[in-house]
Amino acid sequence: MKSEMIEGVVSNKTDRRKFLQRVGMAGAGVAAATVIGGSPTTAEAATTAGITDVDILNFALNLEYLEAEFYSVATYGSTLVQLGVISASDETGATTGGNMVPNFGSSPLAFLASALRDDEIKHVKFLRAALGSAAVKKPAINLDALGYGYSDVDSFLKLSRQFEDVGVSAYLGATPLIMSKTYLKAAAAIMDTEAQHSGSIRLSCILNHVISPAVDSKDVPPTAQTPYDVDSHALSIPRTPSQVLRIVYAGGTCSGGFYPNGMNGKIKCA
Repeated sequence: MKSEMIEGVVSNKTDRRKFLQRVGMAGAGVAAATVIGGSPTTAEAATTAGITDVDILNFALNLEYLEAEFYSVATYGSTLVQLGVISASDETGATTGGNMVPNFGSSPLAFLASALRDDEIKHVKFLRAALGSAAVKKPAINLDALGYGYSDVDSFLKLSRQFEDVGVSAYLGATPLIMSKTYLKAAAAIMDTEAQHSGSIRLSCILNHVISPAVDSKDVPPTAQTPYDVDSHALSIPRTPSQVLRIVYAGGTCSGGFYPNGMNGKIKCA
């Protein structure tokens, strides 16, 4: 649930216009804490590339498009365009693959899947409204990238757990780079929602004995011994944009996996 402050940011065109004007002039140093050198097109070379708050929020929007498409197809059998959430002119490529999970309606977890779908669709709408004309279009998405997620409820849990935990880590890694306090609060509010999603899915995996494989060396799959996705200090695990891209690109550098043509926006190569 978005706070009144966040609702105000989206609805107040003056605030949004001032924000876009400010970040458009943002100088180097936005992401200095994560710079490790390399090509200006890499996520970590943000200072050289002149990455702004808008670029960071658009990176998040790309991820929200993916999650919203996954839950929409898994529960409705329809994409965001088919549902009227966005128009065909709001995407640079179609969403392919996936299907409505069989017998989902009779599953005790149907309410959870429906809530996840509705939340992720709202996140897409929220970020698009907040970014206005600066919002990137939805890129081409391949929901069959890993070959599972749709055959039954267990398969759905397997993939949704990976999406939710990676989503939390992506926001956790990106929010320190945001300069605007207003938009930092907005991103943090979404991150908190994603964390709630993660907790509910992880518990469902454990109770239903679903094994959701680790996506990288940082990942902590849910088990009775590791119910939470935390490190040895019981702290949530952040990922840099490059680390997130390597996961969603299935090891690719600038495209692949769930994004066959890459993400849209400035942050698109690992």
